[in-house]
Amino acid sequence: MTTVWMKAPVEGGELLLLLALADNANDDGIAFPSVSYLARKARMTGRNVQLCLRKLESKGLMRVIPNAGMSGTNKYRLELKTIEQFRNVQDSAEDAGGENISPPKTLKSGGEKFSPGGEAHFTGGVKNDAQGGEAHFTLTVIEPSDNLSDAHARVREPDDPCPDSGHGSASPDEEQPEDRRLLRRAFQALVNGWPGFQGMSLEGAWKQYQALTPQERQDAARRKDAWIKLLRSQGKDHTPAPSTYFRDRLWEAVPDRIETPASAQQMAAPFGKLWSYHVLKLLKAPPIEPPPPSAFIRQVIEGGGEAARRAIRDRKAAYGWPQVNRILETAMDGRGCAASAAEAAELPEMEAVEKNSRTFDAWRIAFTEAGLPFMRVPDQVQFVWLPKAGPAEWAGVGAGPSPAPAACGPGGPRARASETA
Repeated sequence: MTTVWMKAPVEGGELLLLLALADNANDDGIAFPSVSYLARKARMTGRNVQLCLRKLESKGLMRVIPNAGMSGTNKYRLELKTIEQFRNVQDSAEDAGGENISPPKTLKSGGEKFSPGGEAHFTGGVKNDAQGGEAHFTLTVIEPSDNLSDAHARVREPDDPCPDSGHGSASPDEEQPEDRRLLRRAFQALVNGWPGFQGMSLEGAWKQYQALTPQERQDAARRKDAWIKLLRSQGKDHTPAPSTYFRDRLWEAVPDRIETPASAQQMAAPFGKLWSYHVLKLLKAPPIEPPPPSAFIRQVIEGGGEAARRAIRDRKAAYGWPQVNRILETAMDGRGCAASAAEAAELPEMEAVEKNSRTFDAWRIAFTEAGLPFMRVPDQVQFVWLPKAGPAEWAGVGAGPSPAPAACGPGGPRARASETA
């Protein structure tokens, strides 16, 4: 965070998001937060988070590695060496003498213009060894306030459901208006994303929240996720409204420690670690018998040879594991699947495999030869998580050809191999 504060050549939402990433990163600049978490932390919408991420990546300040994090989340890597090459913000401000020594310019890599914002500007540069020149940029110096409440007061939340109630200007000794702002922000962070409550009024919940003691507010925020998880484990799809949660103090029903049953379900992101392992586990089951083939396919099978073996493999991949085929199809639309907590606990050692690599081709060929359905990967996905041990253990299941059908039937149309691989 110190490196970002002192040297990152960004401002506004990009700076805020970069600080949020740095706050969650390890010493190597690696972080695995979700977009929804970043949106809450940076006080912006999910769409704005995606926009700022693309801008930061285009400027070379960070890199997004899709589905490379835990449970298939994105992996973010701050380019600390690149950021450290920029001039120190304070040093450059001292060189400028606190004056606006140049108008805002455009960063060469990102093409984004910095607006003056009424603050002091300075110029700096980083040596470009490849071109032998110097790339200049302009930054806005924004000194962080020593009083965190002042910083909160400058943040405007257009979606705030609780407008000010007519507080006038307070004297320096009166902290009630500022405490009220902080209280509203804590409330907003707690109710954002409440299941089944998007677009509904929060006035009642805000009144109930204000009636709680400070300790009760802390307990309500700390146990909210555990409370929702407890509802789902009891088979309840409906989530009570926030006002009911605060009024009835529903978080008190959550035990200090929740034992998660091995059969509990959780969502697995497509092409992530848990998703791939869940699919491979389903393929351990024997295939179901395909429907009778058409007359043409029956003739091909009875003719023997490589064409017959290919037809048998294609039919087994198309009909043998219908649940797997549904999961593979929905993954093309970016939808994941439900997996058990036991599978998440027994994950083998996995690796991120590039879809155009030899390793990925080895998996695809092994599954095709064994008559197993294999994933198709969308253009926007570059990496897929697969067991590091390779395809030998998984592609050996049910590899033998199915017996030729005894009688001809109408059957269904033969699925092409390109539709199931």
